[in-house]
Amino acid sequence: MRATLLLEENTALKERLAEHERLLAAREQCLAEREQLLAERAQQIAEGEQLLAERAEQIAELERQIEALVVELRSASRDKRALEAKLKELLHKRRQLSHIDAPGQLTIFDEQPEPETPPHANEAPDGETPTDVIKRRHRTKRPARAVQYSELPREHVHHGLALQERVCPTTGLELVPIGEETTEEVDYRPAQLVLVVHHRAVYGLPAELRAERQVEALVTPMPPRPIENGLAGPGLLAWVCVQKYRHHLPLYRQESIFAREGLELPRQTMCGWVMACGELLSPIQRALQSEIIASGVVGCDDTPVACQGPKGHGKFQAYLWTYTSPLVDGVVYDFTPNRGHEQVKAFLGNDFAGYLVGDGYAGFGAIARRSESVIETGCWVHVMRKFRDALSEAPAEASEMMALIGKLFDVEKAAKELAFDARLALRLEHSRPVLERIEALRKKLAGRFAEQEEIAKALVYLENQWPTLVRFLEDGRIPIHNNACENAIRPVAVGRRNWLFAGSERGGQAAATIYTLIESCRRAGVDPFVYLRDVLVRVCTHPASRVAELVPARWKGLFGPLTTA
Repeated sequence: MRATLLLEENTALKERLAEHERLLAAREQCLAEREQLLAERAQQIAEGEQLLAERAEQIAELERQIEALVVELRSASRDKRALEAKLKELLHKRRQLSHIDAPGQLTIFDEQPEPETPPHANEAPDGETPTDVIKRRHRTKRPARAVQYSELPREHVHHGLALQERVCPTTGLELVPIGEETTEEVDYRPAQLVLVVHHRAVYGLPAELRAERQVEALVTPMPPRPIENGLAGPGLLAWVCVQKYRHHLPLYRQESIFAREGLELPRQTMCGWVMACGELLSPIQRALQSEIIASGVVGCDDTPVACQGPKGHGKFQAYLWTYTSPLVDGVVYDFTPNRGHEQVKAFLGNDFAGYLVGDGYAGFGAIARRSESVIETGCWVHVMRKFRDALSEAPAEASEMMALIGKLFDVEKAAKELAFDARLALRLEHSRPVLERIEALRKKLAGRFAEQEEIAKALVYLENQWPTLVRFLEDGRIPIHNNACENAIRPVAVGRRNWLFAGSERGGQAAATIYTLIESCRRAGVDPFVYLRDVLVRVCTHPASRVAELVPARWKGLFGPLTTA
């Protein structure tokens, strides 16, 4: 029995020794693999260091070549374009050599330790626990605008309880009014179409005399109407024009809106009404045109407009011109079939004498060269835009030039409320030295850039326009930019998204007339609907010699209520 137990123990010990030997062999194999891995990593590190050293030498060599090219570019000893191309190639190579794109190249082991779980990982997000501080992702630049309704007409509605409801639920006693609470609510009353029936009395002889004598009956005349024998009243005509040219609502959309309100009104009929309104209001447009021309300072700009040609012809590109003056509260639009400078000359007339403010359009220069009384004036905003476009190519040079131009606008901001003589004096004192610095910087930068670069184009524009750009030092009335005209083009640009083309030249001219009056209403602070509803009737009987009284700015003080557009 004892021998059997010893034999079993001996067998178990042998098995345990064999297991230990297997474990030792496996550990030695792991150690050998680890030593081999370490040796491979050491070799990779050595290769990486060698590669970095080679790249450092290559980068140093490229930098020496780049420095040599920069020196050669400054001396301009060879073709600049070839040198610039070579410089870009070397800079690209240096970026490639500086970029390490081999994954794991500078790491010892691929295995990365697992990140420890942060202590706050299982906590509630910000704002879900009482002690969290909520931080706004975006902060508003300014507080939200409040609803302003103090100018709205007020409608008072009184509410009360029936007699049987005025009982205290606790005591059962009858209650009497002792005060009131008010709650304000802004509501909307939609526009209302009305059929106005005019009853005109007819006068004749009494019945007992009617058989003895034949007399002609006398009929009470109709009051003046915009379109004689037409169906539309002045309010409807004004509303159609305002919706189309102020709110950019095409006639086909107005047709569907009127249909929902019970009026079947074809768009062809409305189109005829609009053209009739344009022709009826054209004397007011010409009166405003005369005021702007007589001011002696006229700003001009244009925008393309597609126009339908005569029957059998396709569409062509026409133009809508805007004319403004810093001395006149209004703007005039003019529709022309092309962009020739003769169109501007025809608008100004042969007797115009003064300054023509523009954006460098060659036609303005042609007008000034052919007429000694016309002086072309440039726009500094266009110069600023051209240097802004060059910021990505030459940030230092473009920023320096833009900062100097900005000083000119600072002077204008300070002189905005001054009289023209005082404004001119301020310009001569502060703007003239800035102009000298701008001219010096332009000469310094000239010839340093390739012709196709934006900075070079901006410098050429500045050089070519320089005589017109310094013209504002001659007269305090001259603006240094043409923003007034460009702002007047915006309504046309917005409305152009809602119509494809002008139906005809006659339609384009009618649109120019209505745009003129509606935009002038906006500038004068006049409600265009109230204005058009009044002048569409008033212009029929107003003396032609006093038509200038119907220009929106003057109409506001003579005939119109103080309403805001």
